[in-house]
Amino acid sequence: SMTAPARALDVHMDDKSANMSCTDCHRTERHRIAGKAMSVSVGGGGQTMGCTDCHAGKPHKQNRDLDRHTARVACQTCHVPAFAREMPTKVWWDWSTAATAKPVTKDVYGLPLYDPAKGDFLWAKNVVPTYLWFNGAVDRVLIGDRIDPKGVVHLNQARGNRDDQHARITPFKMMRGKQPYDTVNQTMVTPHLFGKGGFWVTEDWPSAIASGMKAAGQPYSGQYGFVETDMVWKVNHMVAPKKKALACDDCHGAK
Repeated sequence: SMTAPARALDVHMDDKSANMSCTDCHRTERHRIAGKAMSVSVGGGGQTMGCTDCHAGKPHKQNRDLDRHTARVACQTCHVPAFAREMPTKVWWDWSTAATAKPVTKDVYGLPLYDPAKGDFLWAKNVVPTYLWFNGAVDRVLIGDRIDPKGVVHLNQARGNRDDQHARITPFKMMRGKQPYDTVNQTMVTPHLFGKGGFWVTEDWPSAIASGMKAAGQPYSGQYGFVETDMVWKVNHMVAPKKKALACDDCHGAK
């Protein structure tokens, strides 16, 4: 949907006005792409970037009330009121049901609710983001980290709170699912999925997990289960025209 979107979907990528491309913002230098991923760029894997790289910190001209918000509210919070506005996005992925011979069904969007190789899915459209305090730093569960399987495992978490002067209310996509873990060592596992001996060939979790953990150089007890997980991804794209931005009552009005 972002290849050549209409202005109503994204004011930057619209080919009839701004006509910007990905690399207008995500500038590269020596194969390093600006923009820090929420999931994988640990230890300087990407340069932090944001709206104020191009726009003034107080861009609302004579509207002081709006400009007063910019210190504690991210631009995207108001200017991306919803994401996946044209095409649905995956919001749930349950690996525990893979290879269980369930019938392949589709949802109202014509997208699969079940894939024999991957498990159950849920999709959503026009998704209102999850809003979190965010100061630009992220906590992550890395390979080998001990988890607590009694609750939802947060594979990453946005750092920040109301008392953190560097944090702003920021929109995120919340991705949920179920993934395999080592029930004895209480660590997430790295299953071998494709190729010879992979789960997508054998449909056998024990051997696929053992193979993947050996390749990763990680200990494995031989006992596995599935645990619910979630992960947040910062919402940056699909910037709506200013007339479609959130207004005061969207946040401060009676609900």
